[in-house]
Amino acid sequence: MQVFQTGADRYQNPSKDPYATINQRTLAFFVGLVALGLPIIMLFGVFNPYWPTCYRASISHYYYAPFLGGPFIGALVFIGTYLWVYQGEDKDGAEGRLATWAGVFAIGVALFPTSGFGCDAESFTARAMVSFGPDPDQLDLIKVPPIDGLPDLAPYFQLTTFSASVHYACAALLFSFLAWFALFVFTAVEPHQRKLDGSLKQTKIIRNSLYVACGSIMICCILAMAAYAALGAWTDLDLSWWPRNKLTFWFETVALWAFGLSWMVKGRFWGNALEDARES
Repeated sequence: MQVFQTGADRYQNPSKDPYATINQRTLAFFVGLVALGLPIIMLFGVFNPYWPTCYRASISHYYYAPFLGGPFIGALVFIGTYLWVYQGEDKDGAEGRLATWAGVFAIGVALFPTSGFGCDAESFTARAMVSFGPDPDQLDLIKVPPIDGLPDLAPYFQLTTFSASVHYACAALLFSFLAWFALFVFTAVEPHQRKLDGSLKQTKIIRNSLYVACGSIMICCILAMAAYAALGAWTDLDLSWWPRNKLTFWFETVALWAFGLSWMVKGRFWGNALEDARES
């Protein structure tokens, strides 16, 4: 049994049990809904007077935002847990195994945060990693982080020295697996989705078009962010326009929305509008 399948008979449904099918699709719908809502919640916090925070460079930097750090972690753990238990609809279980790996990477993104405060505002409120203890030179004093400049605060916005590397690796692998789902898993064709002449039914054509579009968008977002990281690491180009326009945030947002839409289509959130004749 191959996990990565690309043939015409890939990821086939082993059962016609409608209860199992509806259950997995409901699961897919809620996973997609949370993915769609996560960037909106983060943006809502920027303009909310009750827990104001700065407009951060990426969604990942909201880990350090007051209040919003909780929903950020919770949403990723929710997505990761449901991907972990998602069984899929193929007869060999490959779809479920792919989802489990995607779930592991989603939880990894939540547990290993990025580094840096992600703000360019002159003043802001954030949650920092601060070690308190006696000053060895003056035992009656407590060591606290410097507060006379933002650059000095950067080391206090990292969980460990390797956390950011794990975070970026998990995020890249997560979106890669989700793009694979959209391009190859969800586009798999079952016999009942074909007409008598062998052509695809119109509803399946529409769904597959949406899946391919979502998968392609996720890949483009991954490549754009990877190109920015590579250019920043290996060239001396002036890339200040990227963080100034919060492009990482928006590429992450678009990728999450593409992921969310593909899973909501899988969950048939339009009701019977995109159902095949046999499923209605």
